[in-house]
Amino acid sequence: AGMATSPEVRHLARRVALRAGAGVVVWRPCAARAHAREIARHYRLVAAASPVPVLAYDIPVAVHTELPTDVVLELAAEGVLAGLKDSSGDLAAFREIVTGTRNHPGFTVLTGSELIVDSALALGADGAVPGLANVDPDGYVRLVRLCRAGDLDRARAEQERLCALFGMVRVGDPARMGSGSSALGAFKAALHLRGVIDCPATAEPQVPLSPGEVQRVGKFLAAAGLL
Repeated sequence: AGMATSPEVRHLARRVALRAGAGVVVWRPCAARAHAREIARHYRLVAAASPVPVLAYDIPVAVHTELPTDVVLELAAEGVLAGLKDSSGDLAAFREIVTGTRNHPGFTVLTGSELIVDSALALGADGAVPGLANVDPDGYVRLVRLCRAGDLDRARAEQERLCALFGMVRVGDPARMGSGSSALGAFKAALHLRGVIDCPATAEPQVPLSPGEVQRVGKFLAAAGLL
């Protein structure tokens, strides 16, 4: 849930619960530069009204700043948050969260970063929710199993294959589209090429990939053994 105000997110959390959702993942307030105390208040207000567990979502690419680590640890200790999805890619902060919540067994720490799943698991992450897993779910399942089994060499090789595959997010021409259009367009094009979805169109105002850019996505898939 990425909304400007706490009441909007509380409303959304209730809607999630009505649809039998198991939980809600909530960004920090995204319309203004909120103070750390305002961020903490936001999560407390949402959690107090939410019928389902609340997980924080650290996604600097969308809100342009990282979620303060001390706020996450404070809210985890209070039981306000049930977990964290961390897409910051900041392994030092991630380690601090994992270490600081070790005595809170109900708190789940997940990485959303495609490129460091093996490292995050080594630090003690409970799991991963990378966007690229939509394109290659088997690869990430394999990676997690290799990490859990302690087969570090094969895990590293699998992570490196996935890192190369992630290069598809840059196929879009930056002179005519943003990085979001390029990445989401590449993921949808890949799913279409793999026969998973019927239509690869992205929502306006995102700029669609050109036929040549889609062809480049196909080359990434072929190199990763997915076509």
